[in-house]
Amino acid sequence: MEGIFYLAILLLALAFALVSIYIAIVLKRLADNIKTMGNTLGEFEKELQYITPPLKETIRETGNTIDDIQEKLDATNSVFDTVDHVGTSVNTTNEFIQSNYSELSDEEMQEKTKPFQEAIRWSEAALKVFNMFKQTKKSNEKNELMLQNEKQLVPVNPSGREER
Repeated sequence: MEGIFYLAILLLALAFALVSIYIAIVLKRLADNIKTMGNTLGEFEKELQYITPPLKETIRETGNTIDDIQEKLDATNSVFDTVDHVGTSVNTTNEFIQSNYSELSDEEMQEKTKPFQEAIRWSEAALKVFNMFKQTKKSNEKNELMLQNEKQLVPVNPSGREER
């Protein structure tokens, strides 16, 4: 009986040794995997340190761009409000003309609207003159005419007289 007891202890010792060896192999593989993962994370951290500053700058610029777009959109709101008001005014004027002048003939309508047409023409002319004046004022160049003499070019003043 004693032999069986020793044999059982021997088998238990061998089983324990095999389990210990298996656990050692698993732990070795786990240690290698953790070491590899540590190296990979180190490289990843270096790449992040390289990428992070430009990424932060890009995010900052994006925020500035969004703020700029918002300001420009806010500025266009007044333009659209003005266009809406002009459309409402034109609509109201059209309804007024249709209700008050519906029985007028085309010729009578032309006569009634002639002062408005003239006012529009004159305002357009004034606007063109004003724009031309602004353009002339903006340019820093002299506006001179040049006349060609036989041998040389002679500048002409705005009064039309040659400079000598």
